[in-house]
Amino acid sequence: MNGTGSPMTRRIVTVWIYLVVLLFVLPFYWMIVLATHDNGSIYHFPPPLLPGDDLAENWSRLVEVVSVVRAMANSILVAVAHTLLVLLLASLVGYGFARFRQAPGSRWMWRVLLATIFIPGLVGLIPWYVLIARLGWIDTLWPLIIPGAANGFAVFWMRQIITQTIPTDLYDAARIDGASDWRTYWTIVLPLIRPGLGALGVWTFMATWTAFQIPLIVLNSQEKFTLPLALANLNTLYGQDTAAVMLGSVISVLPIFVAFLLAARQFMAGLTAGALKG
Repeated sequence: MNGTGSPMTRRIVTVWIYLVVLLFVLPFYWMIVLATHDNGSIYHFPPPLLPGDDLAENWSRLVEVVSVVRAMANSILVAVAHTLLVLLLASLVGYGFARFRQAPGSRWMWRVLLATIFIPGLVGLIPWYVLIARLGWIDTLWPLIIPGAANGFAVFWMRQIITQTIPTDLYDAARIDGASDWRTYWTIVLPLIRPGLGALGVWTFMATWTAFQIPLIVLNSQEKFTLPLALANLNTLYGQDTAAVMLGSVISVLPIFVAFLLAARQFMAGLTAGALKG
């Protein structure tokens, strides 16, 4: 047997990979199938395995209860704005920690930042809510975009990526050429850390898109609801309409798949870069 294994071993590994992929894809496929059938067909045994003809009817019942377009627009606005803000702040702060490691106070500031990663978010939920209320942000989208942008894990991730990707000599060469710190960050660092930004962006977008607890706490008006919160309202008011619930779930999951597919290469490259060195 050579270093890559025998042909039989490779075939067995390939079959197992396909089985695992099928195991993860099958529930999503079945959810799509159920979204195209009526409730009678869904509860029939054996369950349907091929798409049906009731998609339009399920959609009409869904939009009667939930403003899907408005909720999706709110979710897209929140997820995109929050992700961009996280990427900007995390890359800037990570760049500062990576480049100015010998600056006075940098070590204890770095330790404080690492400590924040291990503090559960629920610990500060009540003070956080009081602050949001005093800012007048209750029943607005601002609490979903701005406060969480200062993310300790995101800064840690970008600092590691920048440290591994950008050699010190490159900073020295940029300074010799007369580049300022801001120009070095914008024209040299950012283009070289795109894989790390892509991985962090996908992770942040997915976490923000599926967030439920914070929108539930701060949002009161249905026109401000994000998609997960609106679909939970659908499940409460129209819980017996399984077909409509399945269609809403498909709609909520599709943007995550699209975001991942668009940034899949950057995401995988960023994960690989982040795993090279602790």
